[in-house]
Amino acid sequence: MDILDSKIISVLPNAGASNQYLSTPAVHKKLEIIESDAPVIKTVQRRLEKLQLEGIVDMEKRGAAWYWRKGSGAGGMAGKSGAIMTREEALALHMLRGFTSRQIPTLVAEALVDLFEVADKRLEAAVTEDERRYRRWADKVAVENSGFALRYPAIDAEIFAIVSQALFHERKLEIVYRPRSNVTNDKCKVILPLGLVEVGGLVYLIGGTEGRPNPTMYRLDRLDSAKMMLESFSYPRAFKLDDYVKQQRQFDFMVEGEVTLTLRFLNDAGNHLLETPFAADQEAQQTGDGLEVQGTAVLSQRLRWWLRSFGPYVEVIGPQSLRAEFAQEARALAELYPQ
Repeated sequence: MDILDSKIISVLPNAGASNQYLSTPAVHKKLEIIESDAPVIKTVQRRLEKLQLEGIVDMEKRGAAWYWRKGSGAGGMAGKSGAIMTREEALALHMLRGFTSRQIPTLVAEALVDLFEVADKRLEAAVTEDERRYRRWADKVAVENSGFALRYPAIDAEIFAIVSQALFHERKLEIVYRPRSNVTNDKCKVILPLGLVEVGGLVYLIGGTEGRPNPTMYRLDRLDSAKMMLESFSYPRAFKLDDYVKQQRQFDFMVEGEVTLTLRFLNDAGNHLLETPFAADQEAQQTGDGLEVQGTAVLSQRLRWWLRSFGPYVEVIGPQSLRAEFAQEARALAELYPQ
């Protein structure tokens, strides 16, 4: 399969995700968006016909027009995989689908819908006791979120696909963004897609703006529309997504710099920090009926949210400014629950 065939397949709808097909002109139009030197429609048509004969794409005829999607069932690539897929591979795919609880892996996994179905059928076709063990294994492993479960807003799969393509091809992106402060906004803006980050169930698009040094975070579920433009941009060499997330701590929200954090935990509330420290330089010691820990932390809203989750079982010793802040919050909280 050559590069053109791969690009044609990449723009086709998935068979397992929906019953959607694309006409040949629609396929050609999508190719023009991602490929500056796209072939003519007749070439695209010939390639699609060849891919259909190979069982890689499905075709549906509607009058004189031909419509296409990625292959499904025994005729598609997933079906071909089923003939050679081992039970170990089937189990791995089955477990992968079960653990894609976050939004980005779930959205990306749409491309593997057919393979997931083949994997399930492979496991269900167990005959011997040894084969049945593979099926039962999936019921012996579970993943549970340690935090309080919230229902996060869903992300439009089509918008996610467009944003992902623009990010991959380094094309400018025209979006309509509706923040909480302006939910009826209908003005378009052009951004430079630099990265996708998932934080606590919410997915953010990191977008640059020409003429501005610092990128902006956009909640992906708040994008009302997205359109990949033909115009490309040079990805900034100075920008590193890992640095943006881990070093600049942009997702800690309202970062105020590093502090020496000293905490005293009661009722064993902080004992997990003995095995999972909050800082590389953390020091811990038992003090009577409590545990005192100290280390370098980034003062931010995220840190405050974490401390509040312990309620009356943590005392902020330092820094003094943070202690005073929590003391004021404690007094305000007490007023909400008068005796």
